[in-house]
Amino acid sequence: MKRTKFKAFTLAEMIVVLVVSSIVISMSFLVLNMVRKQVSLIQINYSKKQEVQLFEATFMRDFNSYSAFYDKKKEQLILKNSKDSITYLFLENLIIRQKDTIQIEVVNKKLLLDGVEVKEQHIDAIEIKLSPQFSGKQLFVHQTKDASYYLNN
Repeated sequence: MKRTKFKAFTLAEMIVVLVVSSIVISMSFLVLNMVRKQVSLIQINYSKKQEVQLFEATFMRDFNSYSAFYDKKKEQLILKNSKDSITYLFLENLIIRQKDTIQIEVVNKKLLLDGVEVKEQHIDAIEIKLSPQFSGKQLFVHQTKDASYYLNN
C-alpha cells in the first residue's frame, strides 16, 4: 500500500497555539476589566461634579433672591422673601433643600454679615467647604445689598 502524507499540524504545534492564545485572551480580559473600573470611576466623579454644580447654581439663585437667616441649633439656613421661604438643612453627609436631597458632604460653613463672621442670625454671605470627596471645593456666595439695608440698620 502506498502511504500518503497529509499536511497537518502536529500535537506540539497545537498545544503551543492553545497556550499562546489563552495568554492573549486572559490579558485582554484583564485590560477590559481595568477599562471598566476606570469608566465607572469617571462616571462617579462626573456625577459628583454635576451634583456640586447643580447645588451651586440653585443655592446661588436662592441666596440672592431671599433674605438669609441661619439657625445654629437646627443647622438650618432659612431663606425668606415676601412670598415664600426655602430651608436648607445641613446634615453630616447631605444637604436637604425643601424636599430635595443633595448628596454633598459639607466639612465647614463660615457665615458672614458685612464681612464679619457670625454664628447665627441674619447673614449676607456664606462660605461652604466641601469634603475631599468633592475635591475640597470651596463655594462662596454673597448677596448684594442696596442702600435701604444700610439706612434701616
